[in-house]
Amino acid sequence: MRAAVVRRPGDTPAVEEFADPQPGPGLSVGTLVAAALNPLDVLLVNNQIPNRPFQPPAVAGYEAVVQLGDGTRWYLAGPPAPYGTLAELVPVPDSVGFDVPADVDAGLAAALGVAGLVGWVSLDYRAHLQTGETVLVLGAGGSAGQLAMQSARILGAGRVVGAARGQALQQAADRGADAVVDLADDQAIDAGLAAAAPGGYDVIVDFLWGASAPAAMNHANLGGRYIQVGNAAGATSTINAAAIRNKQLTIVGQGTVGTPAEVRRAAYAELMRHAIDGEFSLDLEQTRLDDISQTWEQLKTGALRKLVVTP
Repeated sequence: MRAAVVRRPGDTPAVEEFADPQPGPGLSVGTLVAAALNPLDVLLVNNQIPNRPFQPPAVAGYEAVVQLGDGTRWYLAGPPAPYGTLAELVPVPDSVGFDVPADVDAGLAAALGVAGLVGWVSLDYRAHLQTGETVLVLGAGGSAGQLAMQSARILGAGRVVGAARGQALQQAADRGADAVVDLADDQAIDAGLAAAAPGGYDVIVDFLWGASAPAAMNHANLGGRYIQVGNAAGATSTINAAAIRNKQLTIVGQGTVGTPAEVRRAAYAELMRHAIDGEFSLDLEQTRLDDISQTWEQLKTGALRKLVVTP
C-alpha cells in the first residue's frame, strides 16, 4: 500500500510502499477516507511523547476517518504500531473505533477528533461548565480553539471570549465569539481581558500558556476553573500564588492521551450529534496523500486552516 513512511525519528514523512496491515481477532482493516493533521503528529514522529514511543520504519498519522468493508465509517486515533493513519489502509482495533454518521463530512469528522475533543472534554468533563457561565479561550484562532468556543456555546456558556493574535484574531471573531482580545501586545492584554468580560471568567481554556496565563488568572472569578491544554506560547509561565489562592482557582491539566476511553467515546458521539445539526464549522484545507511531504512542512510552520489528508 501507499503510505507516509518515516525512516528515522524527526524525518519528514515520504510516500512509499509499506506492508499492508492484516486483519485478525479484534482487528479490522479500513480504507482511508480523511486524516486530520495536528501538532501532535509532529511530536509523535519526533519521538517526543513519552508513553507512545515512535520506532521507525513506521507510518505517520495519529487520527483519521476510515471505511470498513461493510461500508460503515469509523473515527480512529492511534492505530497499533508500526501503522499510522496516513496510508491507504489503516488497522482498526474493535475497541477503539468511534462511529461516524453517514451525514457528517469525513474531513470535519476527522478534525473533530483531537482538535474537537480537547475543547469539549475540557469544558464538560474537566470544568463542568454551567449554563450562563463566562468562558475565555486562550488561543482561540487555532482549529482547537475555534472548536472550543463553539463547544462552549453548545454547552450553555452565557458569554464566550476568544483571545488570539494576528490573523488568528479574525478567525476567532468569525467563529461567533462575543468579544475578542488581541494578545499581540503584552502590555495591553490585561485591559483587553477586563473590557471583554467585566464580570470576569468562570472557565478559562488555555492552549497557549506563556505570558498570557498570569493575566488570564487575574481575571478569573472566585472558584474559577483553569484548564491547561497546550503551550503554543511557551512551556513555562510565571504566575502569582495569590491569584490562585485568593480566587480559590482550580488549575487542571487536560491531555488527549490521558483521557479515559469512555469519556472520549461519549464526547465524540456528542460532537457528531451537534455536527449533524450544523453547529460546528471549521475551515479545512484538503490535501492528497501524495503531497504529504509538502503538507508536513505546512503543519510544522503553522497552517492557517485545518489540514486534512485524503487518499
